[in-house]
Amino acid sequence: MKEKRPLIFRNYIRWPLVFCMVMGVLLGLAYGYFIDPSASQGLTMKCVTYEQTGLYCPGCGETRAFHAMLHGHILEAFDYNLLFPFVAVIMFWFFLVGLTTLIFRKRVMWIPETFPLWAAILIAVVIVLFTILRNIPTWPFSILAP
Repeated sequence: MKEKRPLIFRNYIRWPLVFCMVMGVLLGLAYGYFIDPSASQGLTMKCVTYEQTGLYCPGCGETRAFHAMLHGHILEAFDYNLLFPFVAVIMFWFFLVGLTTLIFRKRVMWIPETFPLWAAILIAVVIVLFTILRNIPTWPFSILAP
């Protein structure tokens, strides 16, 4: 009996999905490269949390960090948001895992099968601490502000 593959691995779904994934990432990279969030007037979103409360959220500065990374200014990206370069690498890894899994119809890149609870708690604690510390207006914590 023929093995039943998941619907997503059928060619009429798989290749349009691969095309949309690649085009979506390329369009996002082009937008991030050509639109300078520091100089653009209304072409990028303002942080709702900062606009409403005056406090920096954990994502404040990510658009500027993304723009800086695409231009090869890695240290400037860290200056805008210390966590973003790490998040960008993880997101790129998961994109590659998803893309190669679709192309080859099986997982060819490593990704953990399970995610331990302690790791999720650690990530949550780091994000909460980062958010609290970047809103303290004295040195050395002010370095964390975008």
